[in-house]
Amino acid sequence: MTTRDFDRETRRVECLEDNAKSLTRNIQKQDKAFDEFSKGQVKLVNDLTSSAFINHYQLNQQTQPSSSHEIMTNWKQTSQKIYEQTNLMNEMTTKTITESSKRLVMAMNNVINSIKKREQSLNDYLKIQNKLDKINEKKMTTNKLEQMQKQLTDAKQQYELKNSLLTQELPILHERRAAFVYPCFEAFIEAQAHYCEQLEDAYNGLVNIMNVDSNSNSILDEINTKLAGIKTLSIVASE
Repeated sequence: MTTRDFDRETRRVECLEDNAKSLTRNIQKQDKAFDEFSKGQVKLVNDLTSSAFINHYQLNQQTQPSSSHEIMTNWKQTSQKIYEQTNLMNEMTTKTITESSKRLVMAMNNVINSIKKREQSLNDYLKIQNKLDKINEKKMTTNKLEQMQKQLTDAKQQYELKNSLLTQELPILHERRAAFVYPCFEAFIEAQAHYCEQLEDAYNGLVNIMNVDSNSNSILDEINTKLAGIKTLSIVASE
């Protein structure tokens, strides 16, 4: 592996470390957002349940009579189910992505430390070689010369050992990285899909209990009609 190739492999490791750190941060932000969403659902329902806005209103439908109390009870159960499913999904996300990314970052840190040690070994070797060249220029045949030659041999062996190991294993690292990452993403996507299915089932069950028209335009028309009825009151009309 040439110096240019080695530098390229080093940049790939550094890039991989940065990507793993960024992924960890982004996943943690997503988990927090989902957690706030589910907690917000529970708080909203609890606040509405105890409010005069709901308690003083009774909703009756001809096809399936249903009081506001019954609707709020089922909505509360639905929000609690969503909260529980959100916790399960976040736990799975932590296991499949967050913890895996952190372990990958730790592994990349070790690789980068090995690269730094290889660089230090090279500098030590060049430093000793430079000193030896100066001694040879003076044509000195002393014990110091023999000592420097031994140090040079040892430094060269240390550098070559580290360089050989990194040269062989850096390309393998990138191949195995893909084999490690893809199963994590697959498990993460499956967890996301399952979570969405659970939310859909929960809300569909709530809508079925309410027996409302699924047509959004019809719902908006009904809301506007009710609002128009409120506005016909003289005490509501603006002066």
